[in-house]
Amino acid sequence: MNILLFAIGKSIVLHIQAQYAIRSLYVNKHPEDKLFIMTDSPVLYQHIPFIEVIELTHEEIEKWIGEGSKQYFFRAKLKAIEKFAGSHSKEHLAFVDCDIYCLDNISKIKGLLDSGIGVMHKDEGSMTLIKGDSGMMWQQTKNKSFAGINISEKHHMWNSGVVAIPAEKAQSVINKAIELCDAFLAAGVTCFNLEQWSIAIALKESTKDIVEADHLIGHYWHHKYIWCKYISNFFVDSYAHGRTIEEELEIIKSTNHKILAKKLAIKRFFRKILCKTY
Repeated sequence: MNILLFAIGKSIVLHIQAQYAIRSLYVNKHPEDKLFIMTDSPVLYQHIPFIEVIELTHEEIEKWIGEGSKQYFFRAKLKAIEKFAGSHSKEHLAFVDCDIYCLDNISKIKGLLDSGIGVMHKDEGSMTLIKGDSGMMWQQTKNKSFAGINISEKHHMWNSGVVAIPAEKAQSVINKAIELCDAFLAAGVTCFNLEQWSIAIALKESTKDIVEADHLIGHYWHHKYIWCKYISNFFVDSYAHGRTIEEELEIIKSTNHKILAKKLAIKRFFRKILCKTY
């Protein structure tokens, strides 16, 4: 199984998250699984011996994002997966966001892919129950046809912090997701998570089923501040002590991330109370 990350832009915070995710994935993957990162900042990853770096140009990224009213940043994520799938078609593909950590051995994902089942991070539920921007997106798309697919209540919103596709389906699924995304944009459908709506629909239409990976991989997209602070402190402490990558891996391997996530959630809770009080 190939595991792909995607990190673009100059934000050092993003790249620090990717660095931690890479280490966490490495100590929780099967020995035969391979790690890759697509990035426009290859120098930040070239010192890591167990990941293959795929360099992207700014021109390529800008083209992926699009222009004018059709410009959509997260379209680049779909295009990155498409590019990778096109050159790595023989192995299962597991895409993960940079803001993740492993909770268990992720080789279990491969077993699902072997059975023709797709994997995403978490089922966020029926679109009929979702409010806000996503709810508005549902109102714009329900019972209509986009890219040859009739959008219905069977299509749930899935979180795309993890997207794993069986090898034989990877190219067709991601092609359909991009086709859907472009059809939505052309119709004036706008939402920040249009990309995950597109990939969720494409995966639902093309695989036996979609299964959650949230018991294997944590995704802290809604707890960014507290996790980024923890990860930054991890690397500062590592630098101060002169640790090697191997020593960092041992620390991450010995960390119970389920307990850590609970501790950080409690810190976040009390921080919010203090901010409101003072």
